[in-house]
Amino acid sequence: LSIVILCYRSGNYAKIYLDRVLQHLVINKVVSYEIILVGNYVEGENDLTPNIVKDLAYNNEQVKYLALPKKGWLGWDVRRGIEASLGEYIAIIDGDGQMPAKDIIRVYNKIRNEDLDLVLTYRKKRGDGLYRFILSNTYNLLTKLLFPGIPFRDMNSKPKIIKRSSLNLLNLSVDNWTIDAEIMLQAWKKKLRIQEIATDFH
Repeated sequence: LSIVILCYRSGNYAKIYLDRVLQHLVINKVVSYEIILVGNYVEGENDLTPNIVKDLAYNNEQVKYLALPKKGWLGWDVRRGIEASLGEYIAIIDGDGQMPAKDIIRVYNKIRNEDLDLVLTYRKKRGDGLYRFILSNTYNLLTKLLFPGIPFRDMNSKPKIIKRSSLNLLNLSVDNWTIDAEIMLQAWKKKLRIQEIATDFH
C-alpha cells in the first residue's frame, strides 16, 4: 500500500496527520506500506512544510517525501506523488485532517476484499459549512450534466485507492483541482470496478 498524503502548506500539522495514519496502520496490522508526504511548495513563499516533511521522512524508513518547486497545483502534486509510489495499491488523501485517517484502512480493506479496481469515500456528513457544501454539490451536479450516466455521488472525496494495474490504464494529465474528476471519468470510461463508501467530512 502506497499512501500519498498531500501536504501543501500544512506546516506542523503534517506531523499530526502522519501520526494518525501510522496509528491506524499499526492498529490494523498493516505492515507492507509506504507513505509519500507531498510537501511541494511555491517558490518565494514562507512555507516551512518542505523542511517538516523532510524531517518526518528522516525519522521513519517507511516514509518518503517530495519537496519540489511547484509547476502546477493539486493535479501536479497528485501526479508527482503517484510517480514516486511503488505499491500495488495507491491511496491519495489530503493531509489537512478533513478526511479521517481511519478511512484509508476502510477503503483499503474494501478494495482488496471485493477485488475492486478503485474505491473512494463519499461525504455523507459535512462539517465544512454551507458555502463549501453548495460548491461541492454544484460541481458534482454539473459533472453529471456534462457526462450523463456517471454514477458517482462525490467525485472529489478522498481517500481514493486504486490498483496499480488499473491506474496504468489511465492517462492523467491535468495539473489543477480537476484531477479528481479526471481520475473518476477516465476510470468510468475504462469500465473499472468502482465502489464508494460513506464518510463524515470534518
